[in-house]
Order: sequence, then structure tokens, then C-alpha cells
Amino acid sequence: MLISCATPVAPTGGEPDRTGPKVVSTEPSQGSTNFSGNEVRFNFDKYVDRNNFRNNVTIEPDLGIEFDISFSRKSATVEFASDLPENTTIIVKLGTDVTDTNRNKMERPVDLALSTGDVLDSATISAKTINAETGAGQSGWRVFLYREPYNINERAVYISETDTSGIVEFGYIGEGNYKAFWVNDQNRDRIWNQGREQAQPFYNEMFFINEGDSIDIGTLFVSMPDTISPRIEGVGLLSERRLRLRLSEEIIWDPESYLSVTDTLGNEYTRAYPLYLADGDDNILFAQTEQELVESEMFTLEPYFLSDPAGNNLRVDFSPFIGSNEPDTTILRTISHNSGIGLFPDEPLEVTYSRFIDDPSVLDSLQVVEGDRVIENWENIEVDKHILRISPLGTWQSGIRYQFRVWNPWEMGRELIDPDIWQRNQLGSIEVTLTNNNPESLSHLTLTDENLSIRMDTTFTNTVILDNLPPLNYKIIVFQDEDGNGRWEPGVVEPYQQPEPYAIRRRVPVREGFTSELEIDYPVIGGSEPAPQPTENPAEDPDPMENDDNREEENDQ
Repeated sequence: MLISCATPVAPTGGEPDRTGPKVVSTEPSQGSTNFSGNEVRFNFDKYVDRNNFRNNVTIEPDLGIEFDISFSRKSATVEFASDLPENTTIIVKLGTDVTDTNRNKMERPVDLALSTGDVLDSATISAKTINAETGAGQSGWRVFLYREPYNINERAVYISETDTSGIVEFGYIGEGNYKAFWVNDQNRDRIWNQGREQAQPFYNEMFFINEGDSIDIGTLFVSMPDTISPRIEGVGLLSERRLRLRLSEEIIWDPESYLSVTDTLGNEYTRAYPLYLADGDDNILFAQTEQELVESEMFTLEPYFLSDPAGNNLRVDFSPFIGSNEPDTTILRTISHNSGIGLFPDEPLEVTYSRFIDDPSVLDSLQVVEGDRVIENWENIEVDKHILRISPLGTWQSGIRYQFRVWNPWEMGRELIDPDIWQRNQLGSIEVTLTNNNPESLSHLTLTDENLSIRMDTTFTNTVILDNLPPLNYKIIVFQDEDGNGRWEPGVVEPYQQPEPYAIRRRVPVREGFTSELEIDYPVIGGSEPAPQPTENPAEDPDPMENDDNREEENDQ
């Protein structure tokens, strides 16, 4: 008989385990008083990653209590290295980064509170943190809490982490004056390292809580701006005119964008124009030059009007490259077109090809189907390098279906593009009203659709109507520009500066021919109330029963 030790693992087969570990019981139980022991135990429903557990245990408040950790099957024991202080509420906290052996995180933090005296502190402080760009909560963000008198250059007395919805709670807190703020605590040392770690304040710098009270200190919108410039990390010269650029991140460009190809003296030799991103890899960009890059020369690139989505300009991070004498044999083919969400009445259809269009069959074989009529010599067409642009004759006619049969040389046949064309009577509007704004300060509003194909920016004081919107779902971000500098200020922790009022709504629906009325409260003080739902008023005179359609609940603040 052979005997060996084994590590417990989940049985194979079936659906993969995607649920995080849960604490099923503790020893002692939650809220115990007159505690005189030297250890506490957490019992889980599954095996946890031991190293991960060790890195995500803290003891609140920060009293310098050292501890050791041991494990027994599905249990973890925290043993105190010294006696606990008398008549003190102690909280042993597990952060959301505690995982099981399959790396599934806990859904929310876990607090085990106990008191070494007769009384357990019972005040509760809660707040909400939201990503200012996406409108979503995120688990694992840290909020520091200091009790007056305090020194924010020292370790935070209390720390709590957000759950998956962005909610953060401090339980079992004693009466007193407190200051709370969010910190990107990268090294997790409980200290705000000013100059290296980002921090943001809540709308109130200080607040008082009585014993046994529960207060909500409001919503904090976390702004984590991307300030890192994208880079061209390498250049592959596929032919004498075709470049393959390896990027550090995805970039965006417009018709004015180009790359200046310079020689070793820094003189512009020719220009290259971005064509498209590689299928399945947004970090690979193909570009084409106007002139051949001869093999006897060395070249480098200087980007113009190319950036990442955050607006950071593309920069070069590679050595000069040598030209090529390989002829460009890239086959001309269609890559994409701009009609994914539909076209406006005066918007052209733009078809992107794999290289500069030099095949006359692309124009000669184009067919535009207008209703039941096939037009082979459409008057308003244009070739712009690798873009075929088909524009309406004024506007696309209302009530007529348009189809485009575009020549694809790779397939040696026509490719059918059948877009939706939004006519004026199909478009809707959103009337946005601020209910608690300062009428003496402008508010800035940005609207985008889910695919970032539509963007509107405007300023207003109380009410604004956003017209001519296709029937889609939109995200609306609005902030009150109190200092008049045109950008949102998230506030400063020290010296304290109050954040400017800010709100975000996701998935705001627009219906054909309707005006949606959306009321927005700036959630600056106190708890987050459910967001009012848009109500729809017919733009013309539809059936009143259409107002009773089902609308998605949206509680984002």
C-alpha cells in the first residue's frame, strides 16, 4: 500500500468556480464583549489562498498591535502577539482581495468586532465611491478615516475598503469628530504619501458622529486621469511603403492625423497616414507612406494629432529603422465602415480600405440602391487616400431605403452595406434639468453613446435640451464649474478644497420622436437617492399608451 499527502483541490469537470470565499462563522462571535483571549478565527466555506490572506488582514484602530496568522484546512487564525488594550473596541478586518485557491475574490470586506470592555462602540459611517468616468463602483478602493485631533502625515487610524458596488463602511466607531478621504494607497502602508499617491476629499471636510448613530457622508467621484503618453515601441517595415507600428496602448486619430517620416538630419522625407488597427490586437497600427522608403536610408517618425482616448499625445520610443526595397503587395480590401449605429440624414458613408485606393474598379463598380432604383454612377463620391466617401445629394431622402454595394477587390465582388439612416422624425431629445445647482455657476455637460460614436458637449445653468439624438442609450456627465476654468475640480485634501458638484447617469434611453425629461441632483451631501427616471413626452402626438413602456431602472449617482 502506497500512502502520500495531498493538497485538497476542487473536483474537476463541470462549470468553473467563479464565486469568492465567504466567512461562515467566527470565533469569538461578532460583537463579543469582555474579550480576554489572544486569537480570533475565521471559518470559510472553501479553501483560501494563504499568502493572499496574510496580505489582506488589518486591525482597527491602528494601535500597533502585531499578530501572527496560521491555517487549518478552511480556517484562518489571527493570533495577537501581545495583550489587547483594556476597554477598547477592536476590529479585525479582511479586505476584498482575499481570494480562494482559484483566485476568486471575496464580494465584500468582512469585519470581526469585539471589545475588551463592557461596551462595544456602535456608530457607523458609510459612503459611496464611484469612478467619475464610467459611473461604476469598484471593489478594493481604500478610504482613510482620522479622528480629531489627527495628523494626516501619520498612519490612518481606520481604513475601510469598498465592495463591488463602491460602498464603504466603518462600523463600531466611537463618538467624535472625523475626517475621511479616498487614497490610492499603492504600497498599502496606511499613510498618504503626498506627491506619489493620489487622494480626494469628500464634500464635507469634517463631520461629527454620536455614539450609536449611523451617518452617510455622501458620494465621492474618483477621478484617476490617464497622464501617461502612448508610445510607438517598434516599427516593422513590411514593404517600401507599408509600416506596422507596435503601440503601448490603443490610440485614436482623425482625418488630420499623420506621421512625419524624417531622415537622420531631422528633415521630413515623406508622410505616413494611419490606415487601421489589426484585427484582434488594438496595439498594432498599420500605416502607409506617400513615397517609398529606400533601403539605403535610416528613418524615424514624428506623430501629429494621434493620441490615446485620454488625450495624451503619441510619442516615439524606438531606434531609427532602415528602409526597404520590397514592393508593396498588400491586397486592396475593405476593412470597416462608419454605419454601425446608423447615419444621420446628411452624413456620408465612409468605407475604410486596407491601403490607398488605386483600383478604378472601386469607383466603377459602386452601386447605390435608392428604394427600388439601382444607381451605378452616383454623383457625390470621393476617394481620400484609403477612404471611400459616399455622400448624399443634400440629404438621404426620408422614407427611402438606401443600400450600398461596395466593391471588395479581395473577394472580387460587391459587399452589401445596409445602414439605418435616421430621419428627423426618428430622432429624439433629452431635456436635462438640474434641481439643486447654483444658478450663478455654469454647468458643463457631456453626452456619449455606448459605442462612443456620438458625443455632445454643452454648458447651461438650469435646463438644456439635447436634440437630434438617435434612439439609443446614452451616458451623461455633468459638473458645476464653480471656478470657471472649464474643467471639473475633484477637490484637494490638504489644504482642503471642496470638490465641485458632479453627477453621472448611465444608460439614459432616447425613443423615436420623444423628448425624455431627466432631472439630476448633484449628490454632494448625504446619502445617494435613486436617480429619477426619464419621463417621455411625445414630440408630435403618438399614442399616449406608449408612455407606459418598460424602462430600465437606473440608480447611478
